[in-house]
Amino acid sequence: MEKYSDKAVLIGIRDRKDNILEYLYKELFPQIKRVINKHGGDEQDARDLFQEGLIIVFQRLKNNDLVIKSSFNNYFIVLCKFIWFRQNNIKHNHNAAENIENLSLEEDSDPGKVQEHPGVSVYEEYVANKSEKIFQRHYRKLSPDCKKVIKMFYRKKPFREIAKKMIYTNEDYARRKKYLCMQQLMKMIKQDPEYIELKKNVN
Repeated sequence: MEKYSDKAVLIGIRDRKDNILEYLYKELFPQIKRVINKHGGDEQDARDLFQEGLIIVFQRLKNNDLVIKSSFNNYFIVLCKFIWFRQNNIKHNHNAAENIENLSLEEDSDPGKVQEHPGVSVYEEYVANKSEKIFQRHYRKLSPDCKKVIKMFYRKKPFREIAKKMIYTNEDYARRKKYLCMQQLMKMIKQDPEYIELKKNVN
């Protein structure tokens, strides 16, 4: 298998290059899968975690907020381990959430390698990404009218404008419609098993 430099990998992630994503999957997924299997997860958990890790790296690249002290492989595996341990409240050398510096690639990893410190904000990014996915999943289930009203509301359109565009009788009706649509959306979200699990782990 062709090897890529860290620079090529980062550019490939930023540009969503299929060959780089395929390379990373072959190169790193087996290691991530071993870690997740060892700590109570299955292959699907590992696949989901791999995708979440890539999303966080992609976002940090876009924001020029990615700091890697050793190699990308080291960084990415530690990042995924941190998310998994934090998500499942697994203690590893005390607690992964507070002691990210204690995480290593594997128990038999090279002790001479510089340890990465993704930081607690990584989990906050993970939660934000998950929350957005859950929101969008249930938003798509709403009626066309509700989707339009909520979209305009989040774009900070005044209720006067919303009423006019939706051909409602007045602002009060538009306000009431937004309230009912949001209530419906939040009810679906709060009943979502993924949301319930996420909320439990955050709290």
